[in-house]
Amino acid sequence: MNTRQAACLFASACVVVCLAACAPGRDYAAEQAVVRATLTELFAKRERARAITVWHDPREQAPTLSAFGGPFDHHDTLTLQVVDTTGMRLPFVVEHTTLREMSAFFAEHPGGWERWLEDHPGNAGVVEVVKPRVWDDSAAVIVGRACGEMCRSAWRVSLVRADTVWRVRRVQLLS
Repeated sequence: MNTRQAACLFASACVVVCLAACAPGRDYAAEQAVVRATLTELFAKRERARAITVWHDPREQAPTLSAFGGPFDHHDTLTLQVVDTTGMRLPFVVEHTTLREMSAFFAEHPGGWERWLEDHPGNAGVVEVVKPRVWDDSAAVIVGRACGEMCRSAWRVSLVRADTVWRVRRVQLLS
């Protein structure tokens, strides 16, 4: 290796180290806690659901949020995430679905949502979760839900953190 190659390699290594040190990392534990607090507030406390079905296919348009066609404000990306509910200890059953599964169900059952809700008793519907935005002691997350031909909702949930506990501060209905 000559001197010029060594200098380029050293400079590249410095850039990588600087980017890693300077770039804010995602706080996955905080994001998971925010999602847990949000889903508990919306579906356990407010709706007393016994189950939810989480949209588990971020590569495909989800049924509710795709109807909006874009972000709700300049900060929102509507980037869905695959919600890992393992270990969240949610107070209801969590099922998962994808576009392929939903399309197959509705193709096989002409009863549509009525049949889906019969097959999923106590279920609040298909829930879509956008990647939470987390700051030091506050967070925001958008959640969409489809539960029938005329049943779609979306909420922006604002949360605050006191010590290590995330609490819902405000739920704003978006649709």
